[in-house]
Amino acid sequence: MMKNPKNSSRLALCLALAIGTLACSQPPVAPAPVPMAVEIPSSTVSTDALKPLSFADVMQFREIKERSVSANQQAMVYTAEPDYGDSTGYLVHLMTGQQFSVPYADRGQLSADGSFALFRQRSPLLVREQATDKAARDALAHDAVLLNTATGEQQLFAAIDRFAFTGDGHQALLLARKADSNDKTQLLSAVQLTNTGRMEQGKTVELGQVSEFAVAEQGTLVAYVLEFTDQDDDSLTLQQVMLWDAAFDRRFELAPPSAARYQQLTFSADGQQLVFFAGERVEKNEEVAQQLWHWPSEQNQAAPHEFEHPGWQLSAQQAPRFSEDGERVFVGFRPEPAPAAPDTEPPQTEAELFDTERLLSDRRLQVWHGQDDRINPQQKAEYQQAQRRTAPAVFWLQAEQLVLLGEDVEDHLSISEHSEAALISNGRPYLQDLTWDGRFHDVWHVNLRTGARQQVFARNRSVERAHLSPTGRYAVYQQGGNWQLFDSLSGERRMLGTNAGVSWVNELHDRPEPAASYGVAGWLADESAVLVYDRFDIWQLSLDGSSTNLTRIGRENRQRFRIERTDPKALAIEPDADLLLSRFDEENKSYGFYQLSLRNQHLQQLLADTKRFDLVEALPELGGYLFTEQSFRQFPNIWYATADFSKRRQLTDLNPQKSQFVWGDSHLIDWFTEDGERLQGVVITPDGFDANCRYPVLVYYYEQFSQRLHHFNQMKVNHRPNFPFYLGQDYVVFLPDVRFREGAPGPSATESLLPGIDRLIELGIADPNAIGLHGHSWSGYQTAFVVTETDRFAAAVAGAPVSNMTSAYSGIRWQTGLARLFQYETGQSRLGVSMFEDRAPYIKNSPVFFADRINTPLLIQFGDKDGAVPWEQGIELYLAMRRLQKDVVMLHYEEEGHHLQRFANKLDYSIKMLEFFDHYLKGKPAPEWWLQGMPYQSYD
Repeated sequence: MMKNPKNSSRLALCLALAIGTLACSQPPVAPAPVPMAVEIPSSTVSTDALKPLSFADVMQFREIKERSVSANQQAMVYTAEPDYGDSTGYLVHLMTGQQFSVPYADRGQLSADGSFALFRQRSPLLVREQATDKAARDALAHDAVLLNTATGEQQLFAAIDRFAFTGDGHQALLLARKADSNDKTQLLSAVQLTNTGRMEQGKTVELGQVSEFAVAEQGTLVAYVLEFTDQDDDSLTLQQVMLWDAAFDRRFELAPPSAARYQQLTFSADGQQLVFFAGERVEKNEEVAQQLWHWPSEQNQAAPHEFEHPGWQLSAQQAPRFSEDGERVFVGFRPEPAPAAPDTEPPQTEAELFDTERLLSDRRLQVWHGQDDRINPQQKAEYQQAQRRTAPAVFWLQAEQLVLLGEDVEDHLSISEHSEAALISNGRPYLQDLTWDGRFHDVWHVNLRTGARQQVFARNRSVERAHLSPTGRYAVYQQGGNWQLFDSLSGERRMLGTNAGVSWVNELHDRPEPAASYGVAGWLADESAVLVYDRFDIWQLSLDGSSTNLTRIGRENRQRFRIERTDPKALAIEPDADLLLSRFDEENKSYGFYQLSLRNQHLQQLLADTKRFDLVEALPELGGYLFTEQSFRQFPNIWYATADFSKRRQLTDLNPQKSQFVWGDSHLIDWFTEDGERLQGVVITPDGFDANCRYPVLVYYYEQFSQRLHHFNQMKVNHRPNFPFYLGQDYVVFLPDVRFREGAPGPSATESLLPGIDRLIELGIADPNAIGLHGHSWSGYQTAFVVTETDRFAAAVAGAPVSNMTSAYSGIRWQTGLARLFQYETGQSRLGVSMFEDRAPYIKNSPVFFADRINTPLLIQFGDKDGAVPWEQGIELYLAMRRLQKDVVMLHYEEEGHHLQRFANKLDYSIKMLEFFDHYLKGKPAPEWWLQGMPYQSYD
């Protein structure tokens, strides 16, 4: 039967309308997010005259260490220290850039006016390595070199252990090395400095055999403790505190000869007062009560002070500390120790031989109680620290009044220059919580005149501090995501910044614990407001409740502004100050310096570039700054800049040899996870890179690494792959960001990495069959897990990985003695629950339970003294893969911790890492240790 054409057309129309209606009823599909357009061009650098780095080359790159500036800000000393080799001491004039060097030197010091410098000089590394035993090493040179900074003339003083300048810079104090390690004293000499930088005949003063000395930062005074044998009893050793005035070569007795021990000589900032302790001489680890002695410049001798504090004693474990104005000294007390148990005598009779008490005296027992504040391993790890904990007190010198600020050695006093109040933190009530929930503390406001306390807050995360106002009346702090103000006069609390409409805590926080605040920049000197940060901007929170965004443009442009502390001693910020700001662009990772005027909120750019800039030090006497600039190609040398950064001059040049080697360029890319999260990463391409070729790629990561776009790679041989070294081996290096979901740290890594790898392949950079993955510690865990979910990586290296969260959860971080539970419930592992509430995420995120899915050759590295991740975690994964006949090798380095320390081990691991990746990513022959292993070696 034929169909009616009209009916057929009508039916088709109805179907079309129905389908159209159905389609219109569905929500519109959002277009897939598109990564930013990026082109990574071929390198324009010719490699004809360049050579790839060797490991020996990497070792010889130097870093700036031990830097300091003279009091008059005219000169700077620093140490150039290689990864392996000999350090060099340098002196540079800040205004002219003139520079002098001292070979084999470090620990530079400058006289106040910068006319002279002293350096320690040791024997060359070659000579030290040739020493066959400790006696031979002790016999090596350990000298001081005096440098005339005007002429560069140098003079060596042999066998010097320690040195210092007097406050006026006219004398150099030299402490001779001990001739015998059993010696208890050393000869202290003073050398008068001349305009030639030479020691002239008769210009050396021997001050005597001393056990301790101190030099006033200002003026001409030197205090020291003489030690000598009693003339009437040669078995009795006496000590005496002396003061030497270098300007007139006069000596004064501050404390008479005594059998007591004098120690902790401490001058006031202006050099016009001195305090020290005196106490009985005891065995090394025994503690006795101290007397505090005080000498003011208007007195001929120091006077002792006895303090009544029943059950407590003044402790030498807390060095006395002057306030800057010299009006008070902070000290610490410890509980009086229990009487020491008498030594056990050898048994004299058969009955004593079987005496139970005598036998038990030799036991070696540790009791782990379930209600201990600190678990036993933590007590052990902190034992020496615990013996130094003191309850704080302050001694007002003019009134001779001691004010006890606490009666708990867990009280931690934040010593500052606030004259009327201070803040004390105490976490004792929450010590048990540390096992599973992290650190908490209470903070108290304490009156320095009376010792009266008021609680500022209770049970806040220990990362959250309170910040005192200039007079000490107010304290501001963050709790519950809000800024709170505490008024010590009224005891009232109120919130600040409630109308700002921004988050004061980390917007990107992804751990199952409260987010931390962005921090406090400082109080205004008139106490009308406090300056705080949000993610991007600087805010003024006034005590009247109003809020003002001072930088305004930060959030709009995704630029983070922060105040640089140009005066570390300042208690507050002047309301009309011009502030130096640093700026970081979250989008393109560029840096800059800005100036913010608090008078009119004018924001002015001073310096900005596709580099990283860091303030080193403000130089108010010169009206300028020391700063560093760096990029992946540029080492962070130190520069001088005028106040507006319009004039800049490079002061150091540590690694000129860099120009000889293949280096590379860093590029920023982005991609999207399957659920639409945008991530960024850094692609580092080698000199000579050809955009038409695909390269083997080494992926190195942790959590967030895209901020390293403009970072110079630290040039060391260690547990990390050295990026420029791998570039010279014709690799591309990729540093991706990882986004974590609560309860799923392992899958989160896979979800973040794979689309980043796809992006590299899409850009034509990566050889899809030659991609290697490397991670250490937290990213070592991620690496071990990722290869259970994907075969995309040709080879993987996991350093110190957790492999079994169920066994690691109940383990110990032996370096700190802390239980690991908190790390999994609320910390980095982000599981969010205890294993007893929900075992599933502990199993689902453990690589060892899915080792059967691993098809990627895996290299595991562990030290058997790892104090962060129990090395048994590596054993578990190794044994699982061995049982399953998977390709695995574990490199076990004896007596090593979480990061390798012995240089031979660092070098060995670096070489094996390269051989491993070269084999699987570049097709080179497999190394013998990978094919055949290595029999057990005894290194005794």
